[in-house]
Amino acid sequence: MKRVLRFFLYFIGSFIGLLFIIVLVGVAPVNRSIDRSKAKQGMEETVASLPSAAKPISSFQVGYAKVNLTPSFPVATAGYGKRKGKLIEGIRDSIFVRAMVIHNGSERVAIVSADLLIIPPTVSAILEKELVQIGFSLENTYLGATHSHNSIGHWGEGATTFLYGSYEEEVVRFIVDKIKECVSAAARTTQPARINYGTVAIPQAVRNRLIKNGPVDSLLRVMEVVAHNNSKQVLLSYTAHATCLSASDLRLSRDYPGALVDSLEAKGYSFAMFLAGAVGSHSCKIPEGEDCISWMASEVSSNLRLHANEFKPMRDSSLAFYRVSLLLPDPQPKLTGSLALRPWLFRYAFGEYPVYLNALALGEVLMIGTPCDYSGEFNNQLDQYASQYGLTTMITSFNGGYIGYVTPDKYFDENYHETRLMNWYGYGNGDYVTSSIKALIEHSGKK
Repeated sequence: MKRVLRFFLYFIGSFIGLLFIIVLVGVAPVNRSIDRSKAKQGMEETVASLPSAAKPISSFQVGYAKVNLTPSFPVATAGYGKRKGKLIEGIRDSIFVRAMVIHNGSERVAIVSADLLIIPPTVSAILEKELVQIGFSLENTYLGATHSHNSIGHWGEGATTFLYGSYEEEVVRFIVDKIKECVSAAARTTQPARINYGTVAIPQAVRNRLIKNGPVDSLLRVMEVVAHNNSKQVLLSYTAHATCLSASDLRLSRDYPGALVDSLEAKGYSFAMFLAGAVGSHSCKIPEGEDCISWMASEVSSNLRLHANEFKPMRDSSLAFYRVSLLLPDPQPKLTGSLALRPWLFRYAFGEYPVYLNALALGEVLMIGTPCDYSGEFNNQLDQYASQYGLTTMITSFNGGYIGYVTPDKYFDENYHETRLMNWYGYGNGDYVTSSIKALIEHSGKK
């Protein structure tokens, strides 16, 4: 008995000692005074050195396509970590890749949206090498996702595999090939078109999930394409998270963005595509008793159609695309209010990929692609800043990299997953990323 007790005490002591060593080398105090001055200066200098938009040779030519992304093989879900990589158990509705290709005689760009949680960095890494095969590159391809939490996994590496399924080359290859197929198809269908743009306020459909009754960006941001044969296509973005379906629902689905584009295509538009906007801190706001997917699709689509005649015609056919490396400090995801993982452990667990800000200047509209769940609370100040330059902004998330949540720094100490475990780059990151976006706005506005 003494021998057993001695062994037990030895085991407990060893375990506590090992745990102490892990904490000692893997955990550090949260740094609340990160110096970002050099990074900010570097971003401003880089953006200032970007070329101006080339003069258009012709009016806009626009093409579009969609390609089914529904896998024919077993695949894990991605969207809720508590599922721990469980396989999809059925198909509620098929998922797609959608693309628009726009050119003006001097420049050509592709806009891509996939019914995925994010555009995975592993997918971007292959696209970086292979888009050239179809005449494009990541220097003229604007990536985005609908942010469905009921889409496919198996694309992450490291610790992500415990959440969304082990990394499977077959799945990553499948996504890459479908994106390339869709962009190629859209490029083959370009025809003369004019573009209208505008915003529609839909405050009844979105709420601040971080702060009760907190501020929201309620604007549906829209670009409407009218082809020479008078058919209409539409690209739109909204800030409400696509989380109508719960973690217990293991069916493949596009969530409300899918029902929304289906509704628009059934009522006058020949093609519709959706990009998740600045969804950080923003969720759907559903009246009691309503089905989330059906209500969101109906509310957004009906408001869009009601105000479509108020959109402005785009008078400027300039087109420019910028891809700027986002300079970042060492990561420090918080474990508690005062303790964070050390950078080496975070990188070991999640890997490290290059991240960028994208800017697509399309006439009077400026689309900014961010590598994160960017908070919609920033949009009001960005809208006001862009208006000084005669621009209307469309901020989207999930552009092919991922750096966690970027939220206002005043919420840094809130005990919520957006501001704790998923706030990977520390206090000041919200202000820094937003100032970098403002630099892109200023550059694009100086035509």
